[in-house]
Amino acid sequence: MNNNWIKGHLTFHQNLPRPNWASIYKYADAHFGNDNLNAVWEDIARKWMHELAASLPSGYRQTETSDFIVLSDQSARYNQTFSDYLQKCRRHLLSTLAGIANDEGYGKHVVIIFGDIDHYYDYVSFYGPQEGTYGLSSGMYLNYGYGHFVFPNIDLHNAEPIAAHEMTHALLNHLQLPTWLDEGLAVNMEAAICGFPSPPLDRQMFDKHQAFWGEDKMQEFWRGDSFSRPDDGPELSYQLARILVTNLAENYDAFVAFANKADRRDSGEAAIEDVFDISLGDMVTNFLGEGEWWPKPETWKG
Repeated sequence: MNNNWIKGHLTFHQNLPRPNWASIYKYADAHFGNDNLNAVWEDIARKWMHELAASLPSGYRQTETSDFIVLSDQSARYNQTFSDYLQKCRRHLLSTLAGIANDEGYGKHVVIIFGDIDHYYDYVSFYGPQEGTYGLSSGMYLNYGYGHFVFPNIDLHNAEPIAAHEMTHALLNHLQLPTWLDEGLAVNMEAAICGFPSPPLDRQMFDKHQAFWGEDKMQEFWRGDSFSRPDDGPELSYQLARILVTNLAENYDAFVAFANKADRRDSGEAAIEDVFDISLGDMVTNFLGEGEWWPKPETWKG
């Protein structure tokens, strides 16, 4: 391949290159056909990372495994250790979430670790708010064009649970899940892979749930908005999602059928009625007590 062709498909935002994926797809279709698409897109990813590294301070290098391309300015040992962890994490997710997780698509997963927090924020600002993020300052999976992972410079101990969380989102992306289901699976898999215990549901935390949730806020939960509130909403939303997913997954075969049918437009209500013969409102009632807890998509805006 011509090593310079990708330059004509880049624009710049905050002095960092942004691929025009629509034009890249068109160019690839016209020039490379359908032969060995995995190799074609691996090469495109390498060129993209080469151009990004050229716009960053010196010291950035690419490290590759069978399924990942990692760009960072960290030591070779850091890059290899993190790359090995990503491989292990991918295998664990595909095995544990068999029938749900899927690694479809061509090319290797791209992971960018920014040594400077300002470069991290400059980079992600181009994409605007993202669904399913673990927290802007911690890292995220950017589901745009060629989906990829971005992280600020953090130590491996903290990077691993974030990577497990975000990789779960990436491997569930083909399903377009309701936010609560997507996040519930991500927090559960983060805990399972990293061996971190889930936050305890003690009396104090249960009282917080009962004080917080009402009909309006529960609709925010089903829409996905409560995960980004500026108060206790995110903490309580993640915990409620984890509880719901844990309970549903006790019957894993049925859970697989549910996850593959769940539609974010009604937060999975039709799917859970079809597969489990219950409503989402019933599940929340079992936790919080009686209330109008079921999704009401007809009241949602946007």
